[in-house]
Amino acid sequence: MSEAKNRFRVRNGEIEIEYEGPLKEVNERYEHVLEWLIPKQVKTKGKTKGKKLTKEEEKRGGFHKTIYTPKIDELIKEGFFKTRKSLDDVVKGLVPKNVPTRGMDARTAILNNLKRKIASKKATLKGGKEEDEWYFWVD
Repeated sequence: MSEAKNRFRVRNGEIEIEYEGPLKEVNERYEHVLEWLIPKQVKTKGKTKGKKLTKEEEKRGGFHKTIYTPKIDELIKEGFFKTRKSLDDVVKGLVPKNVPTRGMDARTAILNNLKRKIASKKATLKGGKEEDEWYFWVD
């Protein structure tokens, strides 16, 4: 009778591990290789190092820091919205705050953040769409 054999090959970047042998030994080595590889695949930054990731952080794309919401809050506190402002005015007002404002993705993200702000029950910011243009203000 022949002894049960197994084999595996794992590739991660430039590193490749291949092993063939008795079934039990191959399974043990495979588990060991997985333990070695998994920490190399999880990239952590700053304070998240050594910390277990939440379900939202584990989603595809990783953890995202909010960029626009704090800056929009600063504009509200500074009185930027005392007069009625269009989306273009808000984008121009965010330029000195050093946030990305170029491109349609940035404009869409800014508009979505503003819409979330006006939809909040405790919203101080008001807004509305008139003739395909969004306007925002504070009463």
